[in-house]
Amino acid sequence: MRARPTCLLCQGKGVIVDPNPTLPARMCVCSGIAKGESLIQGIPARYRDVSMESFWKWWKCEFQDEKILEELNEARTLLEDGHCRETIPIDLQNKIAGILSKCAPKSEREREWENIRSAQEPNGLGALKTWINKSYKDKDICLWWIDGPPGSGRSSLASASLQAWCEKTGRAGLFVRVQTFSQELKNTYYDSRSWQNIDFLSERDRMAPLELAPCLVLDDFHRIDSDIRVVRAFAQLLDYRWSELLPTIITASKWSETLQAEREPWPVMKLEDDSLLNRLSQARRVELVPTLSRLMRSVSH
Repeated sequence: MRARPTCLLCQGKGVIVDPNPTLPARMCVCSGIAKGESLIQGIPARYRDVSMESFWKWWKCEFQDEKILEELNEARTLLEDGHCRETIPIDLQNKIAGILSKCAPKSEREREWENIRSAQEPNGLGALKTWINKSYKDKDICLWWIDGPPGSGRSSLASASLQAWCEKTGRAGLFVRVQTFSQELKNTYYDSRSWQNIDFLSERDRMAPLELAPCLVLDDFHRIDSDIRVVRAFAQLLDYRWSELLPTIITASKWSETLQAEREPWPVMKLEDDSLLNRLSQARRVELVPTLSRLMRSVSH
């Protein structure tokens, strides 16, 4: 293993000497990262073979053409009815009209839809794919939020996005399951009566790979542990990565603002960190529901 010359933990030595002379020296976490510079670490076996293409094929099976065609016809009828159109906000009308124009046939005489992908794909997926292909040009976009209920494919999409980004940029990526990592962090806080830190790693040791990863996925962020020290560590991580313009992809069961408004307090709320909450709310969002379905749901509300 070769160490990372710029590592703040070992100063490029590859090993960390414990201040306690009775404890042995240990390999620095940067050695593993440096060795696997071109590799993607941490992706669960279930998601390793997922690509953006295979995710799309699965998505089309979940939200079949018939349902989308039905919604397209409903949306067209809605906008053609002057009375109904007046009850819809202008910005929402424009969004629906935009989807219809992308799916419309070339000839105005035809009523069959030509290409329904714009209506069928998840809301925000197109922007995510554009960012993956051009992220090196737009470094200000460094935080993505993918939300959807269980089984909606959020972990699959995050994995596919991470692998696509790494392939495009030639840089390394790291996939972290928040609930599991929360437990690992707690191992550093409690003694053997409750938890065991068998690797003798500090919080800084454990957080270093997450800080150094060129691209990071934090999977199931809504399942973060309620221990205030764990929450604070993740908050500091997000603050660091945002400051350093390092891309981070978060998945969760609900949108950030929805989690903030829940009756059951989200552990992140304990920090009362308005800057963090505002940053999360401004993340680029991919909502795992067909784009047109989301717009039509807004009409009914």
